Amino acid sequence: MFPIFEESKPGSMRIFRTIKRLVRILFVPNHEWVSIANESESIGLIIKYYAWPFIVLGALIKTGSVFLKFTNEADLIQFKIPFSFTILLFYMIVPLFVLTVGGTIIDRFSKAIGATGHKNGAMRLLIYSYTPVFIATILINTESHLQYFQYVGVISVYAVLLFWMGMTPMLHILPEKRFKLLVFSALTLVFLFFVIMFIIRITLNLLYPEGVILFL
Repeated sequence: MFPIFEESKPGSMRIFRTIKRLVRILFVPNHEWVSIANESESIGLIIKYYAWPFIVLGALIKTGSVFLKFTNEADLIQFKIPFSFTILLFYMIVPLFVLTVGGTIIDRFSKAIGATGHKNGAMRLLIYSYTPVFIATILINTESHLQYFQYVGVISVYAVLLFWMGMTPMLHILPEKRFKLLVFSALTLVFLFFVIMFIIRITLNLLYPEGVILFL
């Protein structure tokens, strides 16, 4: 569904493009959405070279935090490495699940209400507007104790504005349909997030004793 093993540009150029897109989508979004709307890159490559590095980095930082603060109690130390790897896996699965499943649902809904823009336009819109969430997740997972650091999650709110700004150039949707799509998208993503987190919580409770779960 999302081909990722396609011919692509050298790694150094990809890194530069990712950083450039990150900066431009955050600081000149109106101009950048127009550029994105004119691109033909597959969803698979966008996930592989844009979303995936942020997802992996956030997951690695969270895993490192869990590993370092894990207890050294004799009856629990045996779970330190397997639990850390489980956290790494789950923290990569969650955003990937939300983006791919949520993007597919939102894409179909957008077409149902009249979107006529780029193929998979809603998926592209979701991935790139998710940029502030990627950044906030990475920062939050560092679990820094700096003053006011707990408010860094507010950065994620900017994703809503980016999504709103990108709807017209990406989807060519009528102005009166934009709010409906925004609300539907937000509710869909929140629902999917809680579903996958509920499944993960149950899985962790089945795999590990209660004392281990406390180190999330």
